[in-house]
Amino acid sequence: MKSKVEFNKKISRRDALKMLGLGIGAFVLESCGNKATDTPVPAQPTKVPPTAAPTAIPPTAAPKAVSLRYQNHWTKETDAHYKGMQWLYKEFNAKYPYITIDNILNPDGVESFKKIVADCAAGDCPDIIHEGNPDMWKAGYLLDLAPYLNEDPAWKNLFIPSTFYTLGDVTWGLCAEFSPMPTIWNTRILEAAGVGDLPKTWDEFMTVCEKVKAYGKLPTSWEVGGSHQWHNIIASQPGGLDAIAANQFDAPQMKEAFSRLKTFVDNKWIPDNELEITWQQSIAFFVAEETAFYIDGAWTIVNNIYSSGAAPDLRDYVKYAPYPAASDNGSTVELKVGTPLALSAKLKDDPAKLDAAIKFFKFWFSEEGAKQWILLCQSPMGIDVDLSKLEGVDPGLLGHLSAQASAKTVYSLPPTPAVVERGWDDCQSGLDTMLSGGSVDEAMAAYQNEMSKYK
Repeated sequence: MKSKVEFNKKISRRDALKMLGLGIGAFVLESCGNKATDTPVPAQPTKVPPTAAPTAIPPTAAPKAVSLRYQNHWTKETDAHYKGMQWLYKEFNAKYPYITIDNILNPDGVESFKKIVADCAAGDCPDIIHEGNPDMWKAGYLLDLAPYLNEDPAWKNLFIPSTFYTLGDVTWGLCAEFSPMPTIWNTRILEAAGVGDLPKTWDEFMTVCEKVKAYGKLPTSWEVGGSHQWHNIIASQPGGLDAIAANQFDAPQMKEAFSRLKTFVDNKWIPDNELEITWQQSIAFFVAEETAFYIDGAWTIVNNIYSSGAAPDLRDYVKYAPYPAASDNGSTVELKVGTPLALSAKLKDDPAKLDAAIKFFKFWFSEEGAKQWILLCQSPMGIDVDLSKLEGVDPGLLGHLSAQASAKTVYSLPPTPAVVERGWDDCQSGLDTMLSGGSVDEAMAAYQNEMSKYK
């Protein structure tokens, strides 16, 4: 699920959140199955009076073959979504053999986004757009999906309403990943450090971090989850989420969040080179059991905890919990709406391709599609699924999703332009300032300067 970036700016850390184990290079993966069109149905003669010559009725025309281009990084064999994508292509082709999905495999989330943006800027948007964003809508690249949802209420009602990507009355994207963002702990490290229970309060949290450092491990790395910690601390404070919604970038709740995270810098609870390390290196610390916790969505189960680089029994020592209570609102878990899937606006110029693209979205974003995403990818999407009626759900996923039940405050960030466009890296300038030796006040100044355009 990091990729909310602005045009002509560096790729944000949200793009990087899905890059573990991804290689370099791109190739075309043909869609599964036969591409043959449907067999025409033989015509039947019309009944006419005996004296009249029979009038032939032409055979039913087979649907016209259609090809849709889709650039993404989810069909990489090491990606959590690989099995789901294979199911999707195979089953969709079986139902619509005249529709071919030309799958273009990009090397990773960052390169995929850069390629899509470059193609759209050149007037050649993919038909199916992975990780669309508001800027792409404003640039005229994306199709408004609202009319197609409204004309099919049964389809629209499958979605969790808060997961639509909207601007006013426009729906420019559908949510392919919807997940709580719990704190993920390695209990093997905690036990070795003399920690019996997961921390529930801020004071307990600080004590756990001290014990982990004394044991010779690091509590965490910010490149994966630092901004989520910042948001959780704000959400734990009364009025914190209101301040985010109001673009109140000088709010005391935000300064308090930077102040609390400054403790991690001062106590050296994060890597000395945190400012320079990549997402891959950051997540590798947890996979190698050098850090005690991080924060991420359900996709991390397959991508990281179950990865070939992790100890086979790591999954047995992972526990999911709310972020410890930093203030009066108590422990927190963020609900993250991620990976918007969109369609190209240029499809309006080709009715056959537009019809095929809508069919593809209706097939993918369906009750069955959502179930398969849970079973094969351990990654829910924006479709409402009753897990109690779904057999075979991975225990790790159930543990991950259930963490929100024990949180006092479960929240989603207000969908302001600042949040939507900046995604998970909105506070990064402030965090980087502290990593560079700056004070909390200097971090606040850097953050406010970075976000001033949203005032």
